[in-house]
Amino acid sequence: MTKRRFRAAAVQTLARLGDFDYNIALATQYVEAAVRQGAELIVFPECMDTGYLFDSPAHCRELAETVTDGPFVTALSELSRKHGVYIASGITEWDPAREKIFNSGVMFDRNGKLACHYHKQFLATHDQNWFSFGERGCPVVDTDLGRIGLLICFDGRIPEIFRAMAMQGAEVIVDMANFFAMDQADMWGPARAYENGVWLVAATKAGYERSIYYPGGSMIVDPKGRVLSKVPYDTHGMAICDVDLDAAADKSIYAANDKIADRRPDTYGAMALPYEKTPVFGAADKPLIPSKSVTKVAAVQMHVTDDTPVAEVLAMVDHTAKLGVKVLVLPEYAFSGECILNAKEAAALADQTASNLSGIAAIAAKYGCLIAAPIVERAAAGMYVTTVLVGPDGKEIGRYRKTHLTAEERKWAVAGFDYPVFDTPFGRIGVMSGYDAVFPETSRCLAIGGADIILWPAALREPFERELLAVPRAEDNRVAVVLANRTDCPYPGGSVVIPPNGFPQWDINVAAPRVLKLGAVMPKHIDLAVCRQKLMIPKVDMFANRLVETYAPIVAA
Repeated sequence: MTKRRFRAAAVQTLARLGDFDYNIALATQYVEAAVRQGAELIVFPECMDTGYLFDSPAHCRELAETVTDGPFVTALSELSRKHGVYIASGITEWDPAREKIFNSGVMFDRNGKLACHYHKQFLATHDQNWFSFGERGCPVVDTDLGRIGLLICFDGRIPEIFRAMAMQGAEVIVDMANFFAMDQADMWGPARAYENGVWLVAATKAGYERSIYYPGGSMIVDPKGRVLSKVPYDTHGMAICDVDLDAAADKSIYAANDKIADRRPDTYGAMALPYEKTPVFGAADKPLIPSKSVTKVAAVQMHVTDDTPVAEVLAMVDHTAKLGVKVLVLPEYAFSGECILNAKEAAALADQTASNLSGIAAIAAKYGCLIAAPIVERAAAGMYVTTVLVGPDGKEIGRYRKTHLTAEERKWAVAGFDYPVFDTPFGRIGVMSGYDAVFPETSRCLAIGGADIILWPAALREPFERELLAVPRAEDNRVAVVLANRTDCPYPGGSVVIPPNGFPQWDINVAAPRVLKLGAVMPKHIDLAVCRQKLMIPKVDMFANRLVETYAPIVAA
């Protein structure tokens, strides 16, 4: 019978390179301490058995152990059985059948049996010096503590891995990590928990191992993205917290939406395509002219209010274009005084669309710029929440119809069904509208489609949409994201342009503090060459390194 509540512990410590006896003694000490505090799931960091920075592949092979009779895994198995708890840890594994070394994760059950076995999929530069890419997919297992999935460190930077586990019913994700940077812990961990509505128990190291500094960041995060327990940086210890599985069953967002049930897997087919068959393939190898590869973009935080008519909205767009901005985006429903529309208000806005687009077209033609105009479109199938791209000649380049609708929009709108990317004089541009951004699949499909810049007209309702999702949507895909938000929505203001490599400071509220002023303009120059270069670090391509054969749960109906 599954317990609906249990206590978990994430251990923050430092393994000693090549010293099994020391590392076993260290693990034993922490298991006993965690058991005394009532923990039933105890998680250790990545490569806890051997350390991480080997001299060579031969040195790694010398230290690697099998999952059946290695010294560290044997010790963990005995500790699990002795205390009747679950223990998960990263290990350096030699697989004699495959004749390969893997960066692996193991979890032993209360009887000391191997309950889950995982191979790290997304290998960092140094990982690739000695480890093979994972071959065990995205496993999720049933336990008496709930459904649990394992992943390792850098895997959290690929949204598909977390998502594939969530779609298999994972309630708790165990992350065995060697975090190198604080953003990996402080942003990506909570972001993945939030967007999937699952618990995260992440254990990482703290200290120095040869050329690597591990800051720490071991934490337990709830399904709403809130960090409930965390070990301070640069210290050793445990994050301990009670895990309530009922919280993972609640995937609600906003007043009446569901971040899993509202997915559109029928539209995510691009995510399962082999890299060589996608538009993003080879984009970094095509030459650009430097003088023509920089685009000035801006989020224009302007919309209709009781005191601000359409004419003033157009005037602010005109002023922005006059300053040389070449790609402008307005918030959702910019030509309405309401951030959430009912059917009558939507119909009234649709009646104004031709006039509003005419005003936008005149400005675009006057200054030779591109303007993304959020409208309500009336079509044969019904009304759509649409963003129209008007080009520098004043003519329409294309339109995007919102794919993920809020509960309020579903009462009057028809959902779109694809993620077009438009070739423009200012780069390849895609759009995600409002609620679309909650789903990592939206920005992923656009980036797979070759987008350089993703425009995000929004009316945000929750703080974490900006604080946790905005930067990962840019960095995960190495695209620029232009967020234009309303000032009258539940989470107002904070319009921002995020470069493809993010900000120097991970916290968006520090790097780009929220501005609440109606009429604020947030401009930035975007280098398209940086957007098309998909390497995060050497040998780590955010698209070429994806293991698409493991993503079937994401695209399954």
